[in-house]
Amino acid sequence: MWLKQEIGRWSSRENVPKYVKYKKKPDGSHLVNYKQQKDYEYYKCDYCGEEIVIKDKADEQDGGIAILPNTITNRGNIKIALHNRCLKPLLREAEKEV
Repeated sequence: MWLKQEIGRWSSRENVPKYVKYKKKPDGSHLVNYKQQKDYEYYKCDYCGEEIVIKDKADEQDGGIAILPNTITNRGNIKIALHNRCLKPLLREAEKEV
């Protein structure tokens, strides 16, 4: 039941959202026009909710975007963000519900 609700939510979005983590501002009241500096970009895992840091080399990432095919979702191909360790548990739950 949980997975069917999530698939409905995932299918309603166009792309997997990409978030930005900014560097911490230095302390001091004299920094009025301080521009925020980007530290890194990341996805949120759709299974566990933790950050997946986007790196220059895809080999160094601990996750990424996966595409759930129409055979599992019955709503067309759906893009989701997953850790490598979250892929098997998600597929096990999909097998139980189908």
